Amino acid sequence: MITRWPYPFPARVVTRSRNQTGVLGRQSSGKSFLISGLQKGLRYERFERPDGGYTKQYIGILPSSPTPTTACPSTVRPVHADSGVNASGRGLLRVRFVGRPEGEWVEIGTDLAPSVVAAYGAADGDRADRLPDHYQLEVEQIELLIENALLPAKFFDLPGAESPNPVHEQVMRNAWAEADCFIYVTQGTATLTAGELGLVTDLYNHHLQSGKPVLWVLTGIDRADQLGNDNREGWRSARDTNNAYLSERFSAPGVTGARFVGEGFLPVSPAWEAQADLDEAEGDTRAAQRNRSESRMAALRDRLTELIENGTGQYHLEKIAAEAFRLVRTRHRYITDVLATHQVSVEQLTAERENLRRQLDDTERSAERIRSELDSELKRRVRDTGRQFDELKEVFHRELDAMIDSGNLGAEHLTEVKVSQTRLFTEWMTAEQGPATIWARHVEELDTRARVLLRSELRDEEHATRLVPAAPIEPGELLSSLDEHRRYDVYTVVQTGAAAVSILSALGSAATAALMTSLSLSAVTGGVALAGAAAVVLTKGLKARRSVLDQARNQRKNQLNQEVEKAGTDFAEVALHQGQLLADAVAGHVAEHRQRLRDALQQIEDRIEAPDITSSLELVARLEPVDRTGRAIIDDLMDLSALAKGN
Repeated sequence: MITRWPYPFPARVVTRSRNQTGVLGRQSSGKSFLISGLQKGLRYERFERPDGGYTKQYIGILPSSPTPTTACPSTVRPVHADSGVNASGRGLLRVRFVGRPEGEWVEIGTDLAPSVVAAYGAADGDRADRLPDHYQLEVEQIELLIENALLPAKFFDLPGAESPNPVHEQVMRNAWAEADCFIYVTQGTATLTAGELGLVTDLYNHHLQSGKPVLWVLTGIDRADQLGNDNREGWRSARDTNNAYLSERFSAPGVTGARFVGEGFLPVSPAWEAQADLDEAEGDTRAAQRNRSESRMAALRDRLTELIENGTGQYHLEKIAAEAFRLVRTRHRYITDVLATHQVSVEQLTAERENLRRQLDDTERSAERIRSELDSELKRRVRDTGRQFDELKEVFHRELDAMIDSGNLGAEHLTEVKVSQTRLFTEWMTAEQGPATIWARHVEELDTRARVLLRSELRDEEHATRLVPAAPIEPGELLSSLDEHRRYDVYTVVQTGAAAVSILSALGSAATAALMTSLSLSAVTGGVALAGAAAVVLTKGLKARRSVLDQARNQRKNQLNQEVEKAGTDFAEVALHQGQLLADAVAGHVAEHRQRLRDALQQIEDRIEAPDITSSLELVARLEPVDRTGRAIIDDLMDLSALAKGN
């Protein structure tokens, strides 16, 4: 084995997750509680009181309580027990702080008391339970690494819908992009609220544009099992109302709406399952069986496991295999370069040194030529594709004007318009000749052109050297090598362009908001009319009310034009950014080739100055087995990637 080798193969991957699941819902919906239960990290404990009674407490992986809990984005990630990471008990807590270097995790400790975890990740946590150096720091994100996880999934626990902290917005956006699927959580004690409407709509838009599956979970049914006047448990009524709500608003004609709603809400109780574990430990087998069955947690795990095995996990596995392939192959190239320089005879070293020097000089000029050509080609293609947005205004007005005129512009009506608008936008963007589809082809063509230019520039036969051959580049490799989480497909373009449609307030400008307030519609005010606005309506009469409503409708129609212009601007911005990333990847590939040339040149210089055939032979003998192992690993990773793709 070679010690202190400067170009090692990647360290062992410690993650066990084959799926990344975003968990969404309003504050106090039970997201953290559910994640703890899904991974069998939830315990039910009873503590005796001096008066002879007892108090009960649920202790989970993540902090949870009856009041709003999650203060920042949190993740729970499985790791191998033999990974070298001590994630026993309740797991290893890691924290990112605002203002610290990007990507820096600070390890807090393993199997910590719930109060310590809450001090970093809960809204009601006591900062005095943190490490002293962390009292005044703002937490950006927490992560718990756990052993013996029941599901091979990484869970994103995202803050509630009503009060997202701007500091956490980027973390949450990244989580939405990284997630392979979503779980939407709401309580069985109540139906979906108006405050959740925006979040469900955004989730629908995301599903429409990405195709990511959604599981709907009604949790806390243990607190809603009292029979109502209809002789049904309260949670059944909440489930049926919620399912009807989803079907009426989001089951658009076609397959997409049906896939989004699916089977509707699955009722579960992590609490009952935790109680079953305690019942079993105390020998009450009958109570344990009853609570475990009624918790329905096994059914939810089965559904999530089915998603992992039938698609999302395979996609995630392919990404891991592809990334590992790139890392291993990059380091393997350095090994083959060193082998080649020490296998060349001393008599050939001088000639090879001159070839390497000339190649090194040429690579800088090559990078400039390639970047200049790609930049010109990129700008031309962005302009040509962006011109199509002139058609979108006509599409919106043709399909949406009548819908806007048919309603009262209350919250429900505006959501209906918003959902239809996003559906139209996605269909238009992803049509055979839509901008997103065309741009996806442009990206492929630019990628092909970049690879052709690299091959032409870096494999110049005049100065070719067999010591450091230019690395082969597969289609799409330049882009994927930059960031494993960034996707360069139709979805990326649609998602970015749709920001102007789905994220902008449905009320538009402040003037429109003022008009809407004056209408005092029950959907906007929650059924309680503002006294001042109601008086205005009563005084001016029906004619004035219609006039205000007509103005609001016209304002909403005019907003369609503004949103199209914003979508076109965003499209151009993301398209240019993708092209620039491609150019950066080209520059990175050239820089890697240049570094390989420098390293090989230094090896040759060292051999010329102090030729030592024995040392070279020993190094070759030690490196050849490593080289063979590297080639075998690369072949295995290629096979794994093909298997995950279903090839």
